[in-house]
Amino acid sequence: MPPKAIGPYRVLETLGSGGAGTVYRALDRRSNDEVALKLLSTGGPSLDDRAARRLVREFETLADLAHPNVVKVFEAGVHEGQLYLAMELIEGLTLRHYLDVSFNDMHTPTPSSRGPLAIRRTADDDFGSVDSPDEDEDDAVDDGTFDLNAFAEEAPSEDLASFHGAEDDSDSDSDGMLVVDPRRAAPRAQPPSRPATPKMADLNRPERMGKLKDAMLQVCEALAYIHGHGLVHRDLKPSNIMVDDDRQVRLMDFGLAKFLADDAGITADGKLVGTYRYMAPEQILGEPLDGRSDLYSLGVILYELLSGRPPFDAKTPHELWRQVLETEPPPLLALNLHGDPQLARVAHRLIRKEPDDRFQTAEEVYEALSE
Repeated sequence: MPPKAIGPYRVLETLGSGGAGTVYRALDRRSNDEVALKLLSTGGPSLDDRAARRLVREFETLADLAHPNVVKVFEAGVHEGQLYLAMELIEGLTLRHYLDVSFNDMHTPTPSSRGPLAIRRTADDDFGSVDSPDEDEDDAVDDGTFDLNAFAEEAPSEDLASFHGAEDDSDSDSDGMLVVDPRRAAPRAQPPSRPATPKMADLNRPERMGKLKDAMLQVCEALAYIHGHGLVHRDLKPSNIMVDDDRQVRLMDFGLAKFLADDAGITADGKLVGTYRYMAPEQILGEPLDGRSDLYSLGVILYELLSGRPPFDAKTPHELWRQVLETEPPPLLALNLHGDPQLARVAHRLIRKEPDDRFQTAEEVYEALSE
């Protein structure tokens, strides 16, 4: 049973849950406004007062952010030793579902041209919404048409079920979250079998490409904004990018991956929490991260949305990490012969191994996408 109240919020219903916690639709009793309330799980004992105050201070910095492409965080607090975040409620689709060809007849084409990037610092949207759970993205129906879900499912950090046999080389905490040490040796595995060749003509439809390019430009605006405030998302993936009914993109859940990785109840030095498919090489190696790590994740997203498959794929995290660190992805235009050459060039540059070889800022990516 969900709690009836969390801080000053009355819980109305459960929207979704995962290893990171549970999201509720809630009512702010002070203003009578509905919010998305995320109650984060520490995966261990309740936070002590000192740790709770530190985390509240850290997440309250998010409340100072205001940008049309960044979900608004209203406040942070602690409920029975668990951190909660009150955020704006977004009605819409995840980026993957928004660009799935089965949704094309539900949306009018999106203009593909935008003006020069301007870092907007006010957000006056009051559109409400749902923070969709990741597991919805794994529901794929093979009806003979191109379905992006079947080619690029996300493997959530809290659920490695799609990596067969990964449990043998992993540690599991009391909350069921698996954390894997990338330095632990593991045998190589063959890539999983793939469905039949997708219909690339559907993937390259002009209206879908217009929506894709416009969404990528908006994500660049969001990343430029948060990077300009010294923040790194750390867990950029399609399920953390929402698109509302007005085709406005919202970047979700930045900072949560750092919260999980820093929490001693969940992981230890050398172990990772994140969505493995989108991790940059330096994140896998446990090196310091900056905005270029988010740009790598953006490149993985762009690659799979252009080709219908991720740049690297494997049955185990260890094999996936080996590919990311040691091999080059297949050329995009070999997978999608009629794909957009400029977007393909941008994707390949974003997923280069060395951060210095990538685009250095989200503004640079925006300019390259606008050419």
